[in-house]
Amino acid sequence: MPIPASIQHQDNKSVIIVGGGWSGLACAITLANQGIKVHLLESARQLGGRACRIQFKNFLSGQNIDNGQHIMLGAYHSTLSLFKLLGIDEADIIERQPLDLNLFSPSHSSIRLKAPTLPAPFHLFFALMNIQGLPLNERISAIKMSLKLAVNHFSLKQDLSVSELLKKHQQSPIVIQTLWEPLCLATMNTPSQYASAQVFLNTLKDSFSRNRKDSDLLFFKNNLSAIFSDPALEFISQHKGQVNCAAKVIELNIRSSENHLLSSENPIYDFMITTADTSYQSHTVVLATPPHISEQLLHSKNNLSILEKKSFLKPENASLNFNYEPIYTVYMQYPPSVKLPSKMVGFFDTIGQWAIDRSLCRQDGLIAMVISGSGKHTQIPHNQLADLIHKELKVCIPDIPECLDFRIITEHRATFSCSVNIEQQRPQNSTIIPGLYLAGDYTNTRYPATLEGAIKSGINAAKQIINRNAS
Repeated sequence: MPIPASIQHQDNKSVIIVGGGWSGLACAITLANQGIKVHLLESARQLGGRACRIQFKNFLSGQNIDNGQHIMLGAYHSTLSLFKLLGIDEADIIERQPLDLNLFSPSHSSIRLKAPTLPAPFHLFFALMNIQGLPLNERISAIKMSLKLAVNHFSLKQDLSVSELLKKHQQSPIVIQTLWEPLCLATMNTPSQYASAQVFLNTLKDSFSRNRKDSDLLFFKNNLSAIFSDPALEFISQHKGQVNCAAKVIELNIRSSENHLLSSENPIYDFMITTADTSYQSHTVVLATPPHISEQLLHSKNNLSILEKKSFLKPENASLNFNYEPIYTVYMQYPPSVKLPSKMVGFFDTIGQWAIDRSLCRQDGLIAMVISGSGKHTQIPHNQLADLIHKELKVCIPDIPECLDFRIITEHRATFSCSVNIEQQRPQNSTIIPGLYLAGDYTNTRYPATLEGAIKSGINAAKQIINRNAS
């Protein structure tokens, strides 16, 4: 598509980052900290991507809530390090709690998994041995599986589904329902029937096998924009970077000074990035956009001569055509005196899966119920879904009063489906086009679609750019 004459052209020597989610921001921060100028373009009116604040004008007097509820684990070292780089004191934004999970059900006794203050991984084995609500033989079977996985360094010779892994280790239906399935959905946002066991084990390994504090639950004390996006914007600006919101990129044009031949020795490329009213030129571009958006930008007809029927991606068998999983977040407002038994509680044999008490964010009486993955909840009208969630909350708050108001946030493409052999599909941050990089939780981070995965990817892309510039 030719650039309209009315468009202002900017010869931008900065690294252009397309996308202002957590991966794009992490990339920009890492580059800016090394004195590299960045110019970030975000299509939305605010930064943060899927982890940003939303204001409902008629909800709770217009207070801010998150576009989906997030918590972190102590193993999220990349994210915590980035907070530190921004000058953020962890204690100011996060409340850290040793692993202590309470799970409720309308048809079974409650389950409690609590880790003691022992070195890893002994704290995990002790926690499994002392699970409240499960018979001794069931607890022993969970420990046996954990020991075998630990001996094999949480590594599989061949990937299989989480369900197949649990069956292989003779986990009973009740242990699966009350323990492994909730953990799988919480970490992977993918049902265990087709979730990748290897990625699940990567998360377990990092959380339970190294340091006891890696399994801590980290709760945010404010909305995610205030926690990360706002400080990130300030940091980038202070380091002479530029950020434009409401700047949707409509075209990426890859141009080669070597007659578009990938086989040329050391070809040099530049990139023309076009928004509705401006074009930008750079020798380095990072696409920190969802994979389907990156796919559209990369495979425009203007880039066919560069492609020469080859993949842009490394490895060449990688793909940007992912399946996706939804996340529903049901915000239920009750009188300020209403509280959950703990900051977060789980549910099984229910529609709701994890409930988080927002009083830590100074939103007393507000409870966020998370429903991960696909299921029958996607077919239920919102008012009926809120009624069902209210009834399920009665399991852990028997005298809960009527709900004052509710809002349901639905993200149909919340995460990529972390299915069996997904690691073979995930691309690296660099592409076969020198100067063109990808960032996002879908890239090869070893992690499922999490905040930590997004941060890791953004930092990795930035490090590759830094190394390239130094060579």
